[in-house]
Amino acid sequence: MSNWWDPHPHEGYSGIEKIDSGHPWFETYKVHDWLYCIYEGGIFDEPVMYLVIGEDRACVIDGGSGIGRLDKLVEKLTDKPYVLLLTHTHNDHIGGCKHFDDIWVYDDWMSWERAAKGYSKAKMHEIIEEGYVIKEYPPGFIVDDYGAGPFTVTHWYKDGDIVDLGKRKLEIIHTPGHSSNSVCLIDREGRHLYTGDHYYTGGVSTYLPGGNHDDFIESSEKLVRMMGDYDFLMPAHHQPLVEKEEMVVMRDAAVAIKEGRAESWTERMAIADDYNKPVRRYPFKRFSLTTNVKV
Repeated sequence: MSNWWDPHPHEGYSGIEKIDSGHPWFETYKVHDWLYCIYEGGIFDEPVMYLVIGEDRACVIDGGSGIGRLDKLVEKLTDKPYVLLLTHTHNDHIGGCKHFDDIWVYDDWMSWERAAKGYSKAKMHEIIEEGYVIKEYPPGFIVDDYGAGPFTVTHWYKDGDIVDLGKRKLEIIHTPGHSSNSVCLIDREGRHLYTGDHYYTGGVSTYLPGGNHDDFIESSEKLVRMMGDYDFLMPAHHQPLVEKEEMVVMRDAAVAIKEGRAESWTERMAIADDYNKPVRRYPFKRFSLTTNVKV
């Protein structure tokens, strides 16, 4: 049986420059002079964050696990003021919020609840349970203290809003399905679509709290219609620079599941701190899609 870390390094990192950031918890890649990919490959969820740098300020897309000091790494990569923008508020995306002062989140009930409550230690410890960590923790990290408390949102953004960084703009696209507050961001000039958890080369889902499979199909169709405006998908897990045609594959997979045409699946119980129910995992070539038993 293969290990979850066996595919490392993922193909998406070939051909881009890996740099020594001085923060070994993260693997840091320079995609362009204005774009860095920051990868937490030492944990099972394999979060990927991005630093997009404009003329006036920078944007950090997603907060990752919060195990390492993402903020300190960002400050080594740019001297511009920066904001942390969350693509949604599941636990593996908000861990770093405790280290940031300027946090932007989609205006939605899931976001309000998470900002007010954070996550319990039990929920955060799902990220680091036995067998889920293959790298030495960074200095100062204490397992027993690991959590994600409430955080202050400085800007509630909406669908269609523009994040103007100065000669580089990111447009917010509301894409519910994985969660009600999920968004993607498109850089039309850079030709990149930052997909959050709507697409990545791993275990995508529509069954988590706030998820909805019909919404996921509709959002996928929206992103397919926009394919003329981007060349690469920049997912929030596993690897960057996935060819845009994979969005069509994801849309078709979600529709096939809905219509009962998906050829195979495995059924299991999804057990975690805030849900316990049967789900079905449908495998496809580059990803899997896990849903409620009835979609």
